[in-house]
Amino acid sequence: MDQVARERARSLKFVQVMFAVLGLSSLIAAMAVGIRGEDMGLPEGSTQTIALAFLLVGIADTVLLFLWERIFQRIET
Repeated sequence: MDQVARERARSLKFVQVMFAVLGLSSLIAAMAVGIRGEDMGLPEGSTQTIALAFLLVGIADTVLLFLWERIFQRIET
């Protein structure tokens, strides 16, 4: 039984790290597009929309991270 608990803890840690990395990379992409979007060849009018989309994806990843922890805690009990 101890092996199962260790694997669950390792799985939870992996999911937490992945959601955190995805959220952080989305926020970095939003900043990059917002600041340097025109230098990347994006049309001037769409840079803010693309940056907002990346920002919303980062927020969604963060919400999913906390939601996943709540679901995981309910499964363990």
